[in-house]
Amino acid sequence: MDASPTAAARRAAAIARHLAGLPSGAAAAVAGLQFSPCLSYAPPESSEAPPAFAPMELRALLDGHHLRERDWAYGAMEESPLFCPRRAGGKVFVSPDYNEGKEGQREATMRRIGYLTRRGVFRGWLTEPGPDAELRKLALLECLGVYDHSLAIKVGVHFFLWGGAVKFLGTKRHHDKWLLDTENYVIKGCFAMTELGHGSNVRGIETVATYDSKTGEFVINTPCESAQKYWIGGAANHATHTIVFAQLHINGRNEGVHAFIAQIRDQDENVLPNIHIADCGHKIGLNGVDNGRIWFNNIRVPRENLLNLVADVLPDGKYVSMIDNPDQRFAAFLSPLTLGRVNIAVNAVYISKVCSVAFPFQ
Repeated sequence: MDASPTAAARRAAAIARHLAGLPSGAAAAVAGLQFSPCLSYAPPESSEAPPAFAPMELRALLDGHHLRERDWAYGAMEESPLFCPRRAGGKVFVSPDYNEGKEGQREATMRRIGYLTRRGVFRGWLTEPGPDAELRKLALLECLGVYDHSLAIKVGVHFFLWGGAVKFLGTKRHHDKWLLDTENYVIKGCFAMTELGHGSNVRGIETVATYDSKTGEFVINTPCESAQKYWIGGAANHATHTIVFAQLHINGRNEGVHAFIAQIRDQDENVLPNIHIADCGHKIGLNGVDNGRIWFNNIRVPRENLLNLVADVLPDGKYVSMIDNPDQRFAAFLSPLTLGRVNIAVNAVYISKVCSVAFPFQ
């Protein structure tokens, strides 16, 4: 490494440019040192230079499908002050205020979701069948992610994890009761699989759901600290319901991990009795998502709240399943995660598109 005074000064200046709020007079103490606002956020400006290519042809190549629906979604954002639209160079830009605090970002995300719901952006996301409906949903989700990743994650947890579990692990009784209300955000869902002591080891989760044949209910309990549901998106502030993954116990026998619907808040967002929720706090990014921790103290849910496409419990406590092999049954319970995992990879494509726009303005 070059140890000359000039090289050292260069390195010191580079480090200083990453510091906000230098002490008074500190900048003058080192030759060439100047305050840099590199950690503050400013929305993009428009470049007046005409592109050297056909923008619409490139856009069609990159976006691929449902261009009209994408334009409609972007237009809806431009029309609302919730998305901080601003004009520059004869164009309208929308950009979140990342200087806002954690609570402000969370509430802004929910207000934006409410607006998009009223505009019909989420219509058919869970109730309309067919490949075209799925592609439209993914196109609109990409638009939300291009605007703000917190918005896309919050919507994704609600529709793909909570809604996906109800749709793909539940049966008609669950679809009729939950899907339309989920689509219209009458309820707000989250997905309580991860535990403090069992991140990706789903088989090892410790939350227990014990069937009580006398009342026809499941008793869901967090038996120890490592069993607390952890890093659950939407749990800290807004979710009214959750999918709980728990070990199903019937008459002293463990039937393995199953999924249950549980209400955790009322419509006024008050936490229900025998449920404790804590905030995971500030994060480096995604502060528009309210990640939280959940403990259950022997709450009771109806037998019908077991998502029973794969397996069911009859009123007398008899366990039945169309899949005899427990490993295959376990794999079926994880199916709602599939699309989410694909979306994580696809997010790299979304981010590359955004970066190609953002970098020229740095």
